[in-house]
Amino acid sequence: MLHTIVSYVRLFLPIFYAIGAWKFGDWRHWKKYYPTILFIISVDFFISIIMYRYPLWTFRKSFFNPNHTIFDFIVAFTFFAPIVLIFLSRYPYKSMWYKQVLYISAWVIFEVFIEAMIFSAKLITYHNGWNFWWSSVVWVFLFFGIRLHHTRPLWAWLVCFVCTAFLIIYFHIPITKFR
Repeated sequence: MLHTIVSYVRLFLPIFYAIGAWKFGDWRHWKKYYPTILFIISVDFFISIIMYRYPLWTFRKSFFNPNHTIFDFIVAFTFFAPIVLIFLSRYPYKSMWYKQVLYISAWVIFEVFIEAMIFSAKLITYHNGWNFWWSSVVWVFLFFGIRLHHTRPLWAWLVCFVCTAFLIIYFHIPITKFR
């Protein structure tokens, strides 16, 4: 039952994000957010390439998801792009630091909840030492990275490469086997 419900949730999430971006995104200034959208999509693809032969997580096949690579493209373009647009459009830039942390935390909690539903329905599996808690940490870094890239893109790239190096070393990703 849960598997069926969450399968439909996974289908409707892109629609949900698109409606959210349409309603809450700052479309007049979309060019201001475009570099950060490309940053997140690039990071997602970069990680996918690194993990191609040594996956830390995979998405389960379904009617709407024929394979992991196709679903990764769906995530990149229909989840991350609207998330960045909404997140940065509503970000409390001029608020006290603790309000900014609360804003980021709310987004992290929401995305972790979505992943928990997908994981509990067995639509995503973790491998090679990865687990739900590592994914939760990634969501934290993702939202801080979005914010950092929007104002200091070179620092965001530096943090991204350091985090990627950590993942390669910690999870023993065999980069010597790349083609």
